Amino acid sequence: MHAFPYIKTRINVIHREEFILTPIEVAIEDMRKKTQELTAATNQEPPDAKMLQMVLQGSVGATVNQGPLEVAQVFLAEIPADPKLYRHHNKLRLCFKEFIMRCGEAVEKNKHLITADQREYHQELKRNYMKLKESLRPMIERKIPELYKPIVKVHSTRESFRNHSFRKYDAQTSSQST
Repeated sequence: MHAFPYIKTRINVIHREEFILTPIEVAIEDMRKKTQELTAATNQEPPDAKMLQMVLQGSVGATVNQGPLEVAQVFLAEIPADPKLYRHHNKLRLCFKEFIMRCGEAVEKNKHLITADQREYHQELKRNYMKLKESLRPMIERKIPELYKPIVKVHSTRESFRNHSFRKYDAQTSSQST
């Protein structure tokens, strides 16, 4: 009977899920979200320079808690001692790799959207991006060797190739048919 939404009764909760994440999993989700925001702002049609600059400033020019750089220094500065964390460490490293690539695309897109009075602001964004990229480089490039070891060793020699070659199969097939 009432027209105001705050007077209506609330909808009952049917199902609830709860996920307990480790700090590194939260960091992975956070970096994926930041990367998605950057991608959306960069690919927006028609382009919105203000939105792009806002998202870019929050990514490369973060001053509060140092943003993504602080996250990288906390989780990627050293390879974890616990092998169970290797996969998460690598996922976060790859998230940062994509994040920095998307930041570069956003800076480039911003270059084409700015007006003459925003050139100095763009140069500041570009400087911040380059500084962030250089700071992240050692952490992004450091790989965990244990993750890149082959799981199953493949013995590949010329002899084994000859033993299984199609030519031998064809020769055997033709000799059996005659």
